[in-house]
Order: sequence, then C-alpha cells, then structure tokens
Amino acid sequence: MNKNPRVLDVFCELDGFLAFIHILSTLSASTSTGLSSSYHVQDILECMQWAFMVASKALDGHEDNLDFFEEFVGYDALSDACSVFLINPATSEKMLGCLLSLSLHNFGLVDVFGSLVVCQDLAELDVRFLECTPSFGTIHLPHVFKIAWDFMARSLATSGSMRLLIYKILEHFTQSSHYNLTVLDEARVLPPVFSHFASSPTGISGSDSPSPERRLLSKILKRLFEIGASTQDVRQLLQYVVKENGALDGEMIEFLRTGMKCCWPPHISLQGPSVITKWMGDAKALPAAGFTFTMWVWFEGMPLETHSLFGISFWVDPIVQLSLTANGTLALRTKVRQDAVVLPKSKIPTARWTHIAIVHYPSRSSGPTIRIFVDGCLTDSLDWPYPPPDVIGRGQLILGDTTLGRPLSWCLASCYLLSIPLNDNLIKFMHGLGPQYHGNFQDCNLVRFFTYEVSTSLNMHLLGPASTRDASSLKRAIQEGALVSENFIMLKVVPEDIKPFPWLDPCSCSDLQSNSGVRYRGNVYVVLHQPFDVTLWEVGGVQLALRLVHQAQTQHELSRTISILCDSVRNSWQNSEEMEKIAGYDALANILRSKGHLINVTSFETLFEFLGLSFRSPDTSTVTNTIAYRAIALDFELWSSTNLTIQQAHLEHFVFLLRASRHRRFNAKVCLSKLGIIRKLVFALQSTWYPAETVPHLVNAIVVVMQGRFPPNDVIKPVISYISAHVATEPSDPPSPRSSSAFLSVNQHDRAKQLLEAVVSLLRIPSAYARVSESVPLARIVLLWVNEVPSPSVACQVLSVIGISLMFSSSFGKKLELLSGWNLLRKRLPPVWNEDLHRAAVDLLLRPAADAISSKGTPQGIRCPQILSVILVALRCSLLVCCDKLNQGPSRHVTELILDDLNDLHKTNPSFSQLFKSQSTTEVLIECLSILPAGCENVKISTQLTQFALLVAYGNRVSHHQKQQILDLVKPEVKALGPSPNSLSSMLAVVRGETLRKAINCLDQWRNVIIASEKERYQKMVVDLRERRRRLSSINTGILDVGSERDMWPHLVPERTWRLDETEGPYRMRIKLKPVVEAPLESRQRRSPSIAGEPEASSTAQLEQMADDAADDYGSSLFLGSQALAENIVEDKHRRVRHELEPGDAIEAVGTVARVSGVDSWPGLLIFGKSHLYMLEGLVEDESGEVINAADAPKDMFFVSGSTSQLRSGQPALRWKLGHIVGFSNRTFLFRDIALEVLFKDSRTLLVVFLSTSQRHDASQRLQTIIVHRTPQEHQSAFSLILRDMSIALPGGKASNVNTSHEKALATAQQQWQNRTISNYAYISVLNQLSGRTPNDATQYPIFPWVLQDYTSETLDLSLPNSFRDLTKPMGALTDARREIAESRYDNLESVGEKPFHYGTHFSSSMIVCHYLIRLAPFTNMFKTLQGGDWDLPDRLFSDIERSYRSASQDVRGDVRELIPEFFSCPEFLENLSHLDFGVSHSTGEKIDDVKLPPWAKDDPLFFVTLHRHALESRYVSENLPAWIDLIWGCKQRDVESLNVFHPLSYEGAIDLDSIIDPLEREATIGIIHNFGQTPRKLFDSPHPSRNLSGTLSLPVKVKRGICEDALALTRDARPLKLDFDGPVAHITIDSSGKVHPMSHGKLLHPSRNDDGVRWDHGRGSGILQAFSRGTVRAFSFPFANPLTFRLQIVQTIESIHPTCAAFTDPETLVTGSADSIVRIWYVSYGQSSGGSSFAGNVKHRKRREPVLSLAHLLRGHSGPVSCVQASRTWSVAVSGSSDGSAVLWDLNRGTYVRSIWHVEANIPSESASVDLVAINESTGCIATCSARYLWLHTIAARPIAKLDLSLTCDPTSQVSSIAFHEREYSSLGILAVGNRQGSVTLYTWNADGTPQGKKAQWEFVEVRRLSPDPGSSTAVSALKFSGETLWVGDASGSVFRWAIPD
Repeated sequence: MNKNPRVLDVFCELDGFLAFIHILSTLSASTSTGLSSSYHVQDILECMQWAFMVASKALDGHEDNLDFFEEFVGYDALSDACSVFLINPATSEKMLGCLLSLSLHNFGLVDVFGSLVVCQDLAELDVRFLECTPSFGTIHLPHVFKIAWDFMARSLATSGSMRLLIYKILEHFTQSSHYNLTVLDEARVLPPVFSHFASSPTGISGSDSPSPERRLLSKILKRLFEIGASTQDVRQLLQYVVKENGALDGEMIEFLRTGMKCCWPPHISLQGPSVITKWMGDAKALPAAGFTFTMWVWFEGMPLETHSLFGISFWVDPIVQLSLTANGTLALRTKVRQDAVVLPKSKIPTARWTHIAIVHYPSRSSGPTIRIFVDGCLTDSLDWPYPPPDVIGRGQLILGDTTLGRPLSWCLASCYLLSIPLNDNLIKFMHGLGPQYHGNFQDCNLVRFFTYEVSTSLNMHLLGPASTRDASSLKRAIQEGALVSENFIMLKVVPEDIKPFPWLDPCSCSDLQSNSGVRYRGNVYVVLHQPFDVTLWEVGGVQLALRLVHQAQTQHELSRTISILCDSVRNSWQNSEEMEKIAGYDALANILRSKGHLINVTSFETLFEFLGLSFRSPDTSTVTNTIAYRAIALDFELWSSTNLTIQQAHLEHFVFLLRASRHRRFNAKVCLSKLGIIRKLVFALQSTWYPAETVPHLVNAIVVVMQGRFPPNDVIKPVISYISAHVATEPSDPPSPRSSSAFLSVNQHDRAKQLLEAVVSLLRIPSAYARVSESVPLARIVLLWVNEVPSPSVACQVLSVIGISLMFSSSFGKKLELLSGWNLLRKRLPPVWNEDLHRAAVDLLLRPAADAISSKGTPQGIRCPQILSVILVALRCSLLVCCDKLNQGPSRHVTELILDDLNDLHKTNPSFSQLFKSQSTTEVLIECLSILPAGCENVKISTQLTQFALLVAYGNRVSHHQKQQILDLVKPEVKALGPSPNSLSSMLAVVRGETLRKAINCLDQWRNVIIASEKERYQKMVVDLRERRRRLSSINTGILDVGSERDMWPHLVPERTWRLDETEGPYRMRIKLKPVVEAPLESRQRRSPSIAGEPEASSTAQLEQMADDAADDYGSSLFLGSQALAENIVEDKHRRVRHELEPGDAIEAVGTVARVSGVDSWPGLLIFGKSHLYMLEGLVEDESGEVINAADAPKDMFFVSGSTSQLRSGQPALRWKLGHIVGFSNRTFLFRDIALEVLFKDSRTLLVVFLSTSQRHDASQRLQTIIVHRTPQEHQSAFSLILRDMSIALPGGKASNVNTSHEKALATAQQQWQNRTISNYAYISVLNQLSGRTPNDATQYPIFPWVLQDYTSETLDLSLPNSFRDLTKPMGALTDARREIAESRYDNLESVGEKPFHYGTHFSSSMIVCHYLIRLAPFTNMFKTLQGGDWDLPDRLFSDIERSYRSASQDVRGDVRELIPEFFSCPEFLENLSHLDFGVSHSTGEKIDDVKLPPWAKDDPLFFVTLHRHALESRYVSENLPAWIDLIWGCKQRDVESLNVFHPLSYEGAIDLDSIIDPLEREATIGIIHNFGQTPRKLFDSPHPSRNLSGTLSLPVKVKRGICEDALALTRDARPLKLDFDGPVAHITIDSSGKVHPMSHGKLLHPSRNDDGVRWDHGRGSGILQAFSRGTVRAFSFPFANPLTFRLQIVQTIESIHPTCAAFTDPETLVTGSADSIVRIWYVSYGQSSGGSSFAGNVKHRKRREPVLSLAHLLRGHSGPVSCVQASRTWSVAVSGSSDGSAVLWDLNRGTYVRSIWHVEANIPSESASVDLVAINESTGCIATCSARYLWLHTIAARPIAKLDLSLTCDPTSQVSSIAFHEREYSSLGILAVGNRQGSVTLYTWNADGTPQGKKAQWEFVEVRRLSPDPGSSTAVSALKFSGETLWVGDASGSVFRWAIPD
C-alpha cells in the first residue's frame, strides 16, 4: 500500500474493510475460547495490530474509503468486533492502543497502554509520558476514539494506574488543539470524568490540599468546561456548587467560573485540509446589484502557508476567494484579478472571535467598489472590477482549504452571503449581533441581541463626529429591527445546518453530509453546545447566580460568585434582559450591602469592569450599563460598608470616567447625565456612612463630578447649597444617639469646610470659575458664608473666592459693593480675625506676583483696595481687646502682625499709600489712634501704630484735616479720646448702616426660602431611601425566597405549604391551591436594614419623624442667601407609588381602601391608572393627600376587626389591565353600603371597603365607564354577562335602573335554571352573587344547603328520598324537638316585648366558614383570629361530617348552620395537608386530623365531594330546591310559620355602624356580626317556580341526547369536511359561528379573530419554512378570508426562542413551550406593542390593526424540551408536558410554578415517560396527561385521580396521539376522548365503582365506547375537539370527520 497508492483506491472494492472486520471477529472468537500460551497471545496481538495498521492506511485521507466504511461497514460493527478484546485483561491494553492509534493514524502509540500502565505514581508517569507526546496529533477518526473512550470511561473506577494514564491522555488532548477538544466534548468525555471527580475524595488524607490526581483531573475538567457543556452537565455542576449545609464548594465554583468566562458559541471546527461546501440554489452568477459576505471566525494560530477561508465558484470556475496569509493578513482574488492581493490593514487576531465582511459593489461613483471590514471597522477599500456573469453554472460557497500540508485549526460560527451590498453602518450593526446570532435578521427588535458593550459602542458611533451621512440606515435598523429582507439572504452556513456525528449510528454518506445542502470533507466537527451563560439562563436564569452571591461567606467565594454573575450577563442578551426585568442589579446591591466586609479588590474590579471601567487602560473607561451603574456604583451606603481601600477606590472611579477617559464627554452627557450623581454624593457626605479618613476622597469625587460635562445647574447648585447650609455655623453640642439628626454627621461643619476648600481650589481654574459663576451669583453666595460669627477658616475661603473673582471678573467688585458686601465684611470679620485670616486679607489686598507687570523685585500692585478698610477695622477691634480683655477680637500677636504688615507695606509698596486717599479708610485709622492702648504691655503696639500713623500722615496722601487729626492723636501731650465726627461723616455712617441693615434683611428672606427648599429636598431623599429599601426587600424576597421541589438547590428551599388560591373557576368556584414559601425569620430581618446612624429599634414612623426633625435642624443651621439656590421642588404626593405603575401608565385617581379577604382586611390604595387598576397594600393617603404608611395612619381610620396592616407593608401591588375588568358589584360590608367587588378576566376578584359611600360611588362611576368602553363582549360566559349587566346599571343614580338590572339578571338566571341550561350548583352560586354573598367576605360567604341526611350507609342510594334532607324546612326545624324549642324561644321573647326570633345562631357566619375550612390556609389563621389566637376545644372542631350534620339538624343544643360551596367542589378542605396539631378528642381519644367521612365516601375526600355534587344535582334536590330558596332568599325568609326567623341583628338594616360613636361599642357590634352572621339580601317576594324535569335530567330541555348519556349512538359522517388542507391536522378550532378550522402543526388561529394567529418553527431545515429563521415564533395576519388558501402576511418576527408548541389562553394571552425547556407567556395586543418587554417589536401601522406579541413571563421548571402545552383562562392555569417525564402546572396570573405531575418510574425507559399530550377540562379543572406508557388524570390541585397503563390496553403500534375532554357545565359522567395512531378513538370515563368493600376508593378509567375507523384505514388521529355533543376528529391525512348523535 505504501509502494502502490492505487491499492488504496480499490481497497474497498476488494472488500478490504470487510476482511478487516472479519479478522477482528475471528481473533475475538479465539480469544473468547481461551488463550493456550503466551506465544498464542502474542500472535493474536501482532495480527490485530497489523490489521489496524492496514485499516488506518486505507482510511487516512482517503475520502472514498471513509465514505464506504461509514455507509457499508459502520463503526458499530467495529465496536462489536473490538468488545471482546476490550474486556479481556490480556488484550485490552493492546486493543486500546490500536484503537487510539487508528483514531490518530499514528501507530507509535500502539503500546502506550502496555508500557505506561506500570507507572506507580503520577510523577513517574509524567516523565515517561513526555516520550510519547510527539506521537499524539489530531484525532482523525472521532468515532474510533469514541469506541476506545467508552471502555476507558468504565476503567475510571477500577485500576488506579490505568486511570492516571487515561487522565494524562485526556490532558494532552485538551491542550493539543481546539479540534481535539471538540472531539472529546462530543465523545461525552465530560460526564463520566466529572462524576468520578465529584464522587472521589477531595484531598490527601490529613491535608486540605488536593491530591496530584485530583489537580490533574481538575485541570482536564476546566478545559472541557471551557468548550461548553450540555444542559444536563451544567445542571449537575450547579447542583454540586451548593452543599447540603448551604456552603459553596470551591472547586465546583471554579469550574462554573471557568465555563462562564469561556463562552464558546455553537460553531464548526475545522482542522487541517478541511472544507465545507453549500450550493447556492438557483443562482447562476453573482447578484447584479453586488453582494455582501460576512463570517465569524476563530483562529488557533496562523497558517504556515496561505490558507483559503472562503470562495464562491460557479461550475468549476472560482469567482471570489478570500485567504489568510502566514502573517495574519487577508488576501483577496477574484476571477478578474487572478493574482491575490494582500490586504495589509486587514490584520486578523488569534484566539478570539473575529468578524470579517466583504462588500462588493458592481460600480460606485462615490468610492471604491470593494470594502473589507474586520470587527465592524473598515480596514481596506479597493477599486476592483465586478466579476462578469459570463460563466453559467451552478454556484457554490466553499469554506476552507483542502490543500494538503496546511494544518490550520480554525472555527466558524456563522457566515452569510447577501445579494445586496450593505453600507458601512449595517456591517457594524451585524458585527454587534455577535457570533452567537444565527438568525435571519428578521426580528422586530434586533437590538435585544446586543450586549451592553455593543450598545454603548454603537451609541458612541451615532453620537460621535465619525458618524457618516449613512447613519440613517443604522438608526432605522435599531428602531425597526429587520436588517435586510429575508429574500436577500442567498445562503447561510451555521452549525445547526450540519448534522453532528451520529455516534455508532450507521447512516449513509448522503444522509450524513447533505443536511440543508451542506457537504463537508476532512476534519470538520460541529459543536452545538450553548455557551455556559445561555445554559445558565435555560436552567434557572440569573436568579441562580444572584443566589450564589447571596450564599457566599468568604472574600474568595464572593469574588468568584460575582465573577460568575458578571460573566453570565456580560455576553448574554438573555441574561441581560432578565436581569433588568427582575431588577437584578438592585437585588445584587441589596445582597452586597450585607456583605460589604467581604468585598475585596478583586470583587471591586470585577464589578466595575463589568460596568465598563478599564483598570488596565483607564482612557477607554465608560459606562456600558447605566442601569447596573445606578443600582451598584451609586449605592454609596453599600460602598461605605467596605474597608477603607475599597471606599477610596470606589470614589476614585469618577476620575476614570470623567477625567482620564477619552470618552469623558460621552460618559457625562449620555451615560451619567440623568443619574443625579452629585446629589447622591452630597447626601453621602451628610450621612454617617463614611469615616473621617474617607471624607477627603468623597470631597474629591464631588469636585471631579463638578468638573464633568454635566449641565452646571445639576452639579454646581447642590454643592453650593450644601456648603452654604453648613459652613455658616459651627455645631454646638453633638446630638444624642436617639436624635433624628443623628443621621447627619456630628461634624458637618468640618465636612462642609473641606468641600468648600476643594471648591475654592476648583475656582482657580478659569473654565471652572466660568461654569460656577454662570450657575450661581458668587457675589451673593460669599456673603451667605459670612454669618454673624463666621468661622475664621471659612472667612479665609471667602476672601480667596473674592480674590479669584476679582481676577476673572471685572464686575465682581462692583457687585459686591452694591450688595453692601464690604460693609458686611467690616462688620463680621474683625471679631474672628486671626493670623490665617490676616494673611488671606493681605493676599487679597495685593495683586498676585504672577500677575505683576513689572519685573522681579518690583513691588506688587494693589488688587483689592476695599479690603484695607476691613484690615483696619480688625486692627481697631484688636486694640479694643488690648484696652479691655473682656472684648472679643484678635489676639495681641495678631495685632502686632497687622501693624508690622501695614508698616512694611507702606515702606515698600508705593501703591499702598495711595489707598489712604479714601477718607473713609483714613477715618478707621483715626479711630484706631483714638483708642491707643496704654500700659507697658502695649508699648510695642502703641509704638507700631504711632509709627504707621506718622507714615500715613506724612505720606501726603491724606487730606489736611485728617492729617492734622492724626498728628494731634500721636502727640504724647495730647490725650484726647478722638476727634469729634463732622456732620458729613455721621450722615454717611447712618446711610451705610441703613443700607447694611436692608442687605442683612434681604439675606434673611433668601435664607428662609432656601431653608424650605433644602428641608423638602432632604425629606424626600430620606423617604426615597426608605422606599427604595422597601422595594429592594420585596425584590430580594422574590429572588432569594422562592423555590420548589424542582429547584436547583431544593435543600435551600423551605418546605412549601399550601393555601386556597383566590383564583376562581366557573361560578366563583375556588378549588385551586397555591404554594406558600415562608422565608426564615432571620432572612426577613436581614433584609430590613436601617439607615446608617438610625437607632436599630426605630420603626418606620420614627424614620419619617427623623426626616422631619432633621429638616428642622436645617432651619437652625442653614444660612443660604440666594434666590437662585432655592429650587422649586414639584410637589408629588404619589411619588412613593409611581414605581409600582406599569411603564407609560399615569395615575388618574387614588383612594384609600381596605382590601377584605375572609375576616382579615389590609389598608391600602386603590389606584386608577390610564391603562391599569392597582391595589397597593400597606400605604394610605392622609388628610392632605400625602401617601403614608398604613401603620402610621390614625387608628380610627380603619375599623375592620382582624386588620393586620403592619404585617403587609411589603406586599407587591396587584395590577390588572382596565380592559380585563369583567364586572363589579356594590357590596355592603358589616351592613355598611361602602364596599365594592371587582371581577376580572383572569378569574380573580377584589373586594375593597371605602371610607365613605361617596368615595365608593366615585369608584363605581369610573368602573362603569371602563366596562362600557373597554371590556370586549365576545366569549363571555352567561355568569359574566349577568355581572356585566349589573355593573353597567348599578351606579346609574336612579334606583329604578338598579332594580331593573337586578331583576333582569335574576330572571335570566332563573330561566336558565328552569330550562336546565345551568346546574343547581351554578344557580345557587348566581343567587349568592346577586344577594351580595362573596367568597372574599367570611361574614357573607356563599350559602349552600345540606342535601343529604344519610351519612352512615356503606353505599349512598340517590334514588331513595330517605337519603336526602328535607329542603322545605330550615335546619332548626327538621325534628319535632327542635321545632318545639324554636317555637318556645320565639314566644318567650315576644311575651317580654323583645324582638322575637327562633334561633340564637345563624346558618352562615364567619365563624361557621372558618370552622369548616380550618384545615385550609388562610382560614386556619382566620379561625385563630376569631378564637382569640388559639384553637377551640378539640371536640368542638370540625372533625366528622356525620356529627356535624347531626349537630346542625338534630341536637337540641346544636346549631343551624348550612354548608359552603367547598363541600361540593374542593376535597382538600377535608384533609389536614399542613399536619396541624388540633389535639385529641376527649370523647373518643382519637387524634384530630383529617375529617371523618361517611362510610359511602370510601375514605376518599374526592369521592365524597363527587358523590355530594351528584346528590346536589339529583332529581330530588331539583324538585325541592325552590323550597329551600324560599327559606334563604325568598318569601319565607322571615316566615314565622316556617320557623325561619333569626336574630334581628342578622338582617340588613338592623345595625348602623356609622351611628355608633363609642369605639368600644362599635368593636363589640362588629363582633356580634361575626358571631350572629348576616342573612342574605332578599331576592324573591313570591314562591320560587319549579324546574322543568321532563326528559333527560342531565341535559338542557332542548337537548334530547348527549354523549355522556348515549355514547353508543355516536355515528361518523360518511365523508369528511371539504377542506383545502394538506398534512396532518394538529389543532381544531371552532369559531363563534360554529365554523371548523383545522390547523397543521406550527400554526394556531387566534381564538376570537380567525384571520389572525401565530405559527412557529423549530425544526432544522424545514422545507415550508425555509425562508424563516431557525427557531422563530411569527405573528401573522391573513389579508384574505380563507386562511388556508392565501399567502400569509408576516407582521412580527421574534427569533431565538425555539418554540415547539403553543396554545391560546384567551384572545390576549398566548403560551408557548420551547426546546430550551422554557415555557413563555405572551401578551397579545393590537396595533402596537405594550413596550413593557424588549421582545415587543416596533410594528408598522397599516389600515388594519394587527397582532403584536410581547413577552410577559419566562417559566422554568422542566429539565427537557417542552413537547406540549395547554392553557385555561377559566382556571388561570397552564399545563406543559416535557420529555423529562413530567407535566408542570403553571399559575398564569402570577407567572409561577405550582406543581409537577410525574410519569417517570424506575421500571420504564425515559422515552416512554415523555409527556406528549395534555388536556384541561374547563368545567371541572381536571387535567389529563399522557405519555407512551401512562394516561393520568389529576384534579386542578394535582391530586391524582386515575391512571391507565397503556401497555396493557393498547397495541404497541397504537400509541396515543391525541386527547380531549368532553365539556359540559356539569355532568355526572366525565368523558375523555383518546385517539391513537391506528385511527381509533376511545371514550373513557373514570369512577371508583370497582373499589373492594372496606377499601379506600380506587379510581380507574372505564372504557365507554371505542370509535373505530373504516375497515382498512389506519390513519393516526392527530386532533380531537368536542363541540357540545359533537366530536370532531382530525387525522394525519388532513381529513376532519364529525361524530354526532342522530336526532
């Protein structure tokens, strides 16, 4: 074969490969029979080696032989032939060597296992392994390596030496090349290696350090995790990250961090001479308009020779070719230029993803015709002729190079060929999408795929000077989404287009390589793993990363978990989007606030690099994520809790952004302009957060921000205002610890002085001075800083500012003069004059040396002559001190200093003497001379002053008169006290004094304005801080304290308890349960931090009081004086609640209400917005309309017993769209007509109590308007229409309207009941509703009758009248003894003049309701509330139904209570699901647990409820129900003869709470109402009519036959519906007109607009969706009437969600399931998106309103692809099935996980457990789920009912293919239709009739009827749909048949 290469060409034709397999099989046979000797073994091993060498030679580089071997021999045959050798110890090492050598085509390793396995330790193995290293190369045959690896994986748990060798081999492969790493990844090396690592000991015995083997294994795993991992692998890794005790596993954290940092997208790896080709469809030449080619590539290194990257050829002629040269530059050649042209500027980097684009124009007048881009930047442009279309042939794209000897290792993520040339900006846009984007650029919101860095970069580009005139295309792409028309995409190559290697799965070569028209040769490998960040998003999202940060307990753990979080968000648009949606950055800041002591430099740098800072290149720093920056970087309280180093580093980051960065202008104007940084910094300076050591850095940060390119008013005024507030007054005594001003630093004066000093330094910069002087009037400001007794240091700064201002402003001195500024300085500075102040004054007096015009040595000129008079006044003040020490003023030393300087100045500075020309200045000197001090200690001062006076007098600058005065005073013999002032001087002094007084008064007025402004601002900042903390606490609770049994770390999740969900089903039926997870007490306390400096015990009220008191402190210390600083702060009384509003919504009305639930009530706000209605608990309005905490409201504001306002202050707002309001009813509450109940489309209700009837009336009018104008009427139940009619008329103003509407609704319900359109249960529910009864109010709970009296029989016979209770009598009159007692009581009361009644108790009260529902939360706590906080006596609790009936009907001392709806609908209330301890019965000694059921209930609550409902709907009850209605709501409601009179206080109008003034009496009256109950409002004045009982009772009067009653009569139509339909029918919908609409898989019609719908695509290479992007959901609209005939018009495209199934919940809600295991809930709107989610794209408005999808919720719970989904708006629940073997129940209202239904069992394969079908019964809430093995039926609460083993009832080929429920408002016989693949449909019901005697009820499916297809037809049933008593059946052929019962 070496000598004659032609032998290779005929090797396969001569059956060489078959001979190879035959030889191995023969040798394995002899091996299995036994080896006789060592020589025999050696012969076999040599023969085996030669066979492998021959096969290797034949396969090495020979494509035909490779194809033949894969297609006709297969690697599974090779595996079978080698298996015997691998399990035999004598041959296993040799066979492993042969397999490894064959995979590498290098037999230098054939003995590697035999020679190295003898090494005893890793050190020896390392040395010897180096000798073998040169023989390791590229894995050319990955399938062969997989065979070897399968055996090696099994060896990991056996031989230690073999395991070490395997690890060394893996280590080498992981480091040798990226291609080898991808082979190891696809060979599934990771799972067994990781499992062994996780199960092995963590370190050497007795040491914390890991063993050498573990370190080696860790190194291998890190490399494997770098390439990515499957979802299951990442899930397993995450599960190991958190230990059982909650601690983090450091090694697992490191693996996770490694994987998160190296986010490899799905890609194609090419090694050496490898090529990918794809045909260009029908294209025969390059597009005439030009083309664009783009590709994302990654190079491990540079080629040794020029290597082709891509080429386009037609037929055999290459048209365009792009290559990579050995020096890393690109080279281009085309057909018109055969010689390659090297592009020196297009330099390609290695080891990172690079985007390369070529744009070729046919001709271009404005520039070169070909343009080359690298990473979105233009690198080269050339004038290049366009290839002419002279060659006609089929075109193909060629990626790679097949030339031998070019070992380039590179990767391709995607490439596109577009038939248009894109402009430069669109290339930049495409680059921004990143290598992970594999779509078709059709998403309506493509920018959502951008990372924060890309968005910032594009923003800079658009705003920068380099933005070209073509920027309009970029803006259009950003705004509208779709980049190019999908028709312009000639072809694309992405990893999903290439089928990955089917391990050991024989397939043809054509199948392997022709997928999507893509072919490949050589070492081409596909990696389809998603990056770690995407996988994290799929399995749990960023909540998992946040929880890891929360769990960190050390600095190392915190830094690693922060790194994981940042890396998961940095490059993932999914995680970025979710982080914003859940307020994750705020949550992170809240978590870090409690871990400030753990934040080290690594954590700090990680966070701020994520925010955009660059510590390596500060000049590139910017803010890439403004949302995160606001939440984290500007949380100064967080950073103040760190150590000093981190505090300083944090404050210095402003220097990076606003000084060092070349993007500082962009940072200031775009990123930070609206964040209020300066106010946050000033607030931090005011607080006690920062220690004194950090204050200088804080001050510097403020100055840096002041210098930034922000609007001057935003950064200068707040600083000047703060300085003015605090520098004017020294603090007196420090406040007490409990003082409200303890929040303010006790040393605010010093901090303000530090800031003032920094600002003064800033003012020395001309540009900074100009900004400040434009913002504030500096002349007035400096006067504000000089109070009555100013600080000397402040006075120095004042003089410095004056000097600076005089330097930069020629008018400043004049302004100061007009403000009497110099007079003010002369008045207030001298008393505090000291040496520093004097130096400052002298500096101000003289012109700075730098400004002197004369040369060096020349005296300085005079700058500010006015300051001389201030100096002289200071001298006079000091002389007074010398004369009398009781005076306050400068010291003696300062006096001498002043005189020395004055003498020196006069002697050395000629200009100085000129100042005494001013008579006023000289007068001050004369005054000084007049108080010349006496005494020996003052001799020096007297001498100096006399000397100076003589110099002035003889200086010839003063007037003659003043000269004479001076001389007279300095003569020793003259002792005059001074000259008498002349009249002119006196007059001037008076004028100056009056002017100064007016100026001071003016300053006082300004000061008051500023005080008020600062006070209000400070109050709001404190309140905002408190409100933000409340919101963050709620956010953190939602992220950290949620979970379920399917949580990633279930051991961290507290055990869930269950409570009755307020969501209501048909006729207000409440049977759903919702989970409740209680956070540990310590976690709740931990998330309620107090403001720094606030006492720990302070409450919310104390915090608000603190704000008020601190503001008062401002009033005593603030000294502002400029109207310009007094900002007009807009009063916003609702600012505390605005963050709860939906985006774009605005408040229209707010009212204080109390939300009522059971016996509890919670004060809150009912908010009417423009688009939504909100209920926000815990906040109320005070008398002024300001929003305050409910706990701080006046106690008499609410009077509802059991109110718990203080416990519900942190509840999130309930919200509903206004269009979702179905109806409302005015209600009474505690007999007061002030309540209102609103019913919503999402099956929830809201009962609120107003403070007055007028407020309720206003709300009713608003709701009436909303219902009339907003609520659609289609698809509403009769019950909803009744409510709507009532709602429209109730607030009408005229009683007649109300009565008419009420009577109409009542008459409608009565007629429906008489005609059997609705059931007895439904009718009683309607009567309860119309009479004011509601499940929301325990005092007015719905009333249902006791219908049975037989609670002792083993079997309940509903045909016997004796089984039923007498409905014609009240419960208190069912026995003679009770009737006698009732009559006696009535007569006795009447005889004494009291209002008589028969019963002292009632048939319904809050206590009765809670008594029945004691086992079901929230009624458990309500019962305790009514009982005073504890259980009742065990024997008095509800524990036995038979005993309860006996007490209510027979016992003379019993009660007269009736039942509640739960007895007929909710089995859970009979069970002690929460395992509550009720004690032990004293009468029986039994522990009180579940309710004891009648024998006929067979110990099954569900069976009891089912039979009880049967009894309610029985003929007997239907006949006698009118009599019971007369007793409760009718003409006998107060009938004495019927013994039906109850306590007078139980009737409406008997109690007027508003007239009770005494609060104790009012509270007692409320208690009476709770105890005595409330009789419902009377509805009928005449006897109730009877029901029509003719015909079949279970059917409406007009319906003669039904499926449940006569299933055997079902007949199929002879012919199917006439439809133009091709393909299997996947869905059948029936519109309101009764028209049937079948739909294929991937399409779904809108439930109310049949011209609209959705379709989706998840399959790879789907023919009919070939023009669409992979994995897209598309909203579409039919422009024509027939949706199946005319072409669809796409109006919105959403990419990259990989949908597999979908279902409409209602016209406004869509639920989809995806291959990424995520269920999504979408809102459907019309005309435009809601704007609440980035998924909602911008849609062009046309004449017709079109559907727009916007994402509402992401639901995670499944661990496998979602295969099916169904949803019900009636129950507000969705159910999804998955390949993981489970069905999950989702709460649609809250968007949360509820429960799982599992089909997985130990004895069945996983594929048989995949849940592929689900169905929901709209009437009962029953849920059917079906897998290949089981059909399950559950209740809405996931209680199992029945299970059908399909393997026992169905042929294996008759797998179930569709299911559907028969829907009826009530039916005693439920029907589930089950279709199979053989074409038959089986009707099943379920019952417990087969339960053995004495056993618990055993439910089972029972076949009712099998509907068989025509003989010979076996087309699979693919869709089922019941419509009334008709069944529609769709099959795989596209036919739809009708099964109906003939009349």
